[in-house]
Amino acid sequence: MKIVRMKVSELKEAPYNPRKRLVPGSPEYERLAKSMSEFDLVQPLVWNRRTGHLVGGHQRCQILRDRKVKEVEVVEVELSLEREKALNIALNNSRIGSDWDLEKLTDVLEELQNSEEIELEATGFTEGDLRDLKLEPVEVLEESEIAKNEVEVRLWFDVGRWDAVSQREVDRLVKRFGVRVRVLEGEVKGG
Repeated sequence: MKIVRMKVSELKEAPYNPRKRLVPGSPEYERLAKSMSEFDLVQPLVWNRRTGHLVGGHQRCQILRDRKVKEVEVVEVELSLEREKALNIALNNSRIGSDWDLEKLTDVLEELQNSEEIELEATGFTEGDLRDLKLEPVEVLEESEIAKNEVEVRLWFDVGRWDAVSQREVDRLVKRFGVRVRVLEGEVKGG
């Protein structure tokens, strides 16, 4: 692996990069910025010498630019444009690797929540995320019309979080326990 030092201003974003650009002030931007403040840039950017494109780390590079960082170490590769595009997708593909072990993740996040050394948000997770993982109710709802031998559980997902992973998790619950599911999509009332 070849590491070189480059000017941040010379790192050209790949024009085809399929990742959405982070918006300063958005929760995603702030989570990444918080993590980078806590741990610095421990995962290097990837730059292709042949094309001059940034291959991996567009969002981290954006934050470095916003912070007026002048130079950064990058991993240098020499790839054709086609191989570069494939690497860009592979580096950003959440389907590569495994899903979270939610029990272990919850345990670790609870430990960090009580830590005096580090803030939970440095992990990219918030108190609300931890509450969601633990399936803690955020409010008491009015009773609905259910049979006395049933329990009703309501789950709310932001549209942006209702992805294939969330759907797979719900599918596992349905299959494992034989529960009925009704999926509704719409606007939040009063919000």
